[in-house]
Amino acid sequence: MTTEDPLTEKASPPPTVTGLRAGAVSGLGVFAQGLAAAAPSVTIAGIPGALFLVAGKGALWAAVIGGILVYLIAALIAYQARRTVSSGSLGTYAGNGLGPVAAFVTGWALILGYLGFTAAGMLGAVLYFSDFLQEVGVPADQLVIRVLLLVLASAAAFYLPFRGVTVSVRLGLLFEILSLLAIAVVLVASYVRHGAHLDGGQFALHHLGNSATLIAAVTAVGSYAGFESTASLGHEARDAHRNVPRAVLRLVLVLSALYLVATYPEVLGFQGPTPLDADSTPLPVVAQNAGVHWVSYVINLSLGPAMIVFSAAVINSGARSLFTLSREGALPAALGRVHSAFRTPHVAIILVSVIGFVISLIGTVGSIGRLQWNVYVVVASSYAYLFAYLLVAIATPLWLRRIRALTPAAVVLSATAGLGILYVIYKNLVPVPPGAYKYLPYVFLGLLLAGLAGFLRLRATRPGVAARVGSIQTLSEAEQDRLAELGILDTVNGSHRADRAVDAIVDRRGK
Repeated sequence: MTTEDPLTEKASPPPTVTGLRAGAVSGLGVFAQGLAAAAPSVTIAGIPGALFLVAGKGALWAAVIGGILVYLIAALIAYQARRTVSSGSLGTYAGNGLGPVAAFVTGWALILGYLGFTAAGMLGAVLYFSDFLQEVGVPADQLVIRVLLLVLASAAAFYLPFRGVTVSVRLGLLFEILSLLAIAVVLVASYVRHGAHLDGGQFALHHLGNSATLIAAVTAVGSYAGFESTASLGHEARDAHRNVPRAVLRLVLVLSALYLVATYPEVLGFQGPTPLDADSTPLPVVAQNAGVHWVSYVINLSLGPAMIVFSAAVINSGARSLFTLSREGALPAALGRVHSAFRTPHVAIILVSVIGFVISLIGTVGSIGRLQWNVYVVVASSYAYLFAYLLVAIATPLWLRRIRALTPAAVVLSATAGLGILYVIYKNLVPVPPGAYKYLPYVFLGLLLAGLAGFLRLRATRPGVAARVGSIQTLSEAEQDRLAELGILDTVNGSHRADRAVDAIVDRRGK
């Protein structure tokens, strides 16, 4: 590896996050960004339906498996976030233990996942707005109206992060509350409609040996995707080393409780006289079968905007991943530009928004069915998150060992999370799943390899730049003091000090 001064090869622009609004997001704002990106109302509205389409009554076990795996990963993220934060999110954390190649492929995988979930949110908004318009007598199922709704939803999803993270965070929290209140009516009605007896089929242990359940578990893991976006606010959050890990852990616990409570009654509702099909909006189906169809109006009007805000939050995260890799020199410099007025990575935001729109447009004009297309997109994107989480699980104990902070608990957490993820991936490949699902892992793998090829070319032509990928991060003062006491501060991550020095220089020039 090259030993050249990292301040010389890329002196213009320097590898920093200068330009983003430091300290702009409060502790509640960090939690709210994760909540908006994870979008529990969006997940409750769509994911149980996706799980049911894949695994039938095994949907509940898929949700349980997903929740356990994600909590283990959240705990590992918290181990690192208490010590160091970055706008690079999990890419930085994977790179800490496994080096620049792992930092890049983890960041690239997350970007692929963010692109897919951006599209899923846009298309979900069209589904719910279309359903509302049809309820009031407008023929919204016509293709021209579908496309028009998609254009409007996509434009709104772009505008919110373009204006600033605090705008999308506030709106996200508002629509999450409204949507969850409306959803609660449907779920309670489904419980009441079914009566006091238990649907034992959903709890049957044979589902755990069914490959369909583990295929669905990939989507269940993906349903939490976005919780890690709190880590991408490392530069913009106040007291980041405390607020980021706290938000990550609390968010996963809240989401787990919500998803498990919601999946059971929704699966009950899918088995009523109105069937769930490949072009359905799942919650109105549950409402119809539970005898509270009138709630569908409220659900559609609240979930449509919630889907847009979800896309906006995911665009925030994806754009910051692109921004960080650009500032580190791994992607085109244009993606590292910051808007002069709004202080947002606007070029990266535009790119994520456009690609998300194109993916959702395919589902809108195609014949597969919008819900089924969304399932395919979400499953493929969820592989990206699984891959990123796996690298973080491997990297975290290696990094903790290097900084002399490794504990037995961290080793157990890492091993359990890594083996669990590997098992889920294996069961998605063997036996070969039916239909399009057998191709989805390879769709993700092909896109991942395309990005890796570009990075390997960079490493061959500009090794100094490639070696710094994953280096933009800030150690907490307590961690710096601890490392100094151990006498290893000067050897633990020299590039951190270099980046802080450049940040200080650029900040002074900006002033």
